[in-house]
Amino acid sequence: MVYFDHAKLKLAIEDSLNSEFVYLIEYIFRRDVIGNLKLSFDMVATYKREPLEIDEMDAMRKSCKTFEEELIINVLLDTGMRVSELANLNDENVSWQRGCITLIGKGNKRRVIPMSQKARFFLSHCFSKQPNIPLAMRTIQKYVKVVAERARIRKPVSPHVLRHTFAVTYLHKGGNIRALQSILGHSSLITTDMYLNYSGARVIEDFNKIWGD
Repeated sequence: MVYFDHAKLKLAIEDSLNSEFVYLIEYIFRRDVIGNLKLSFDMVATYKREPLEIDEMDAMRKSCKTFEEELIINVLLDTGMRVSELANLNDENVSWQRGCITLIGKGNKRRVIPMSQKARFFLSHCFSKQPNIPLAMRTIQKYVKVVAERARIRKPVSPHVLRHTFAVTYLHKGGNIRALQSILGHSSLITTDMYLNYSGARVIEDFNKIWGD
């Protein structure tokens, strides 16, 4: 009999952008490959979430009540980092002169994330007091959900949703998909392609810009 720590597995799924892994879990669940595996497909479905709209992003930022909440929401929305990467971030990862964050992501691959003014402000303030982010993964996830509830956002919100939101926003503003692939640390462009699924509101906005009357 195989036993799983469901909480840890859920964290791994939410923090992962490997669609093949999700499909594998779905296959195992549906075909009952492993006997007595108590895995709800709803848990796997948390992998893919709808990105936030601009007004929802603003509501999230405005609903923060503590510095820790502001740090988490603004840095995740402006960098697209994984929750594990934010939890393990330290001041040695930041190049203040170059204005970027250097991480060793999945597969021990080095990548560079440009740092926005918002991200720079909150990270510099944080690292002026300690050399690392004093928050565990679970704490970060909890804060994201608390802020989302306070902002009265009805759709599910997690650190992965904020990563998804960053990616879609980057492309919506005209960013290059190859550059986004590098920022997110994807080994395949196919994985990055998933962020091209614009929400209805953004499709209408783009249409009105291009089509006119």
